[in-house]
Amino acid sequence: MTPFGSTAQMPDPQALKAQPAVARIAAFAVAARPERLTPEIRQLFKRNILDSLGCAIAALPGRPFAALREQFEEYRAPGRCTLIGGGKTSVDQAALFNSGLTRYVDLLDSYMSPGGLAHPSDNFGTVLAAAEYADASGEDFMLALAVAYEIQCRFTAVVPVRTKGSTTPCSSPCRPRRRRASS
Repeated sequence: MTPFGSTAQMPDPQALKAQPAVARIAAFAVAARPERLTPEIRQLFKRNILDSLGCAIAALPGRPFAALREQFEEYRAPGRCTLIGGGKTSVDQAALFNSGLTRYVDLLDSYMSPGGLAHPSDNFGTVLAAAEYADASGEDFMLALAVAYEIQCRFTAVVPVRTKGSTTPCSSPCRPRRRRASS
């Protein structure tokens, strides 16, 4: 189940259909309200937030994050956003670092649809950095995370990447192809 349940809770679906996709996404995000997050959904998000943090903490010893920290030391942009595991930096560097940590051990949530698979927790690090940058409340953070989950899940439901032989939108083009041995 996605956070907001169905398209019936979106702003006037008929009026939205005539708008470009970006405008519909923006209208959905602007119309999102915390009271639409049921107690069951809130409990699910609390679990997912703890799961994301657990994955991030488990990934801290990973080589990519030591390299990122070294790069941040050299090119650190001043900022107030927290790096999971310690330190502060700019919102973009925190989003990159924390998102990478969350995804690295690949033990997080999955959303399956007939045509695709998504890991909505991929949004966690970015939403966390943006919420901290904006000085958002915990309620605002959870709502923003729910909106991000909903949008990603809806994309996954309508973009059939798995039917094209890919497990994620990027896996086939990004994976090096093996050369066939010539005779």
